[in-house]
Amino acid sequence: MCGKTTNSIVGKLMFVPMIPGISRSAHSNYSHSADVGECCRAKILNGISFRKRRTFEQYQAARRGERVA
Repeated sequence: MCGKTTNSIVGKLMFVPMIPGISRSAHSNYSHSADVGECCRAKILNGISFRKRRTFEQYQAARRGERVA
């Protein structure tokens, strides 16, 4: 990610563009990717407002406007 040499890769970032006219974005349609080394882990997790992963049921409940635990 930062270009420095690292001992291990701790994550991978993928950019999936939202293309007008296509109803769904899919992970397989990514246009760019980046490896995250151990030196950048905290910077990435604290610098970007990631959301925790939701289950399918939680996602569907949120789409219906129901409260999600």
